[in-house]
Amino acid sequence: LTMFTENAQYRFGNYPPAVGREGIRAAATASHLEAIKGCRFNIQGLWEFGDVVVCEMEIEYIRTDDSILTLPCTDVFRMEGNQIKDMRIYMDASPLFA
Repeated sequence: LTMFTENAQYRFGNYPPAVGREGIRAAATASHLEAIKGCRFNIQGLWEFGDVVVCEMEIEYIRTDDSILTLPCTDVFRMEGNQIKDMRIYMDASPLFA
């Protein structure tokens, strides 16, 4: 959470946007973090355009039953110095809950 600015905005897929570090913590927990034991990020591409960073990746989710599910994802970050002021996550996380 310290990587975000105090008033950062965060949006995961179709979930409502969250604002601020505590809002981000609550949104991340509500969206999917309680459904997994861990995850690994395999970055496929990373592009920087001024204060915007785009990251294409595959995420390996380790489920609570120890099975692994790999999902594609693209994140867009808008930076303020070395901190994230806006993060948008574009992925379909529905297979995590199937």
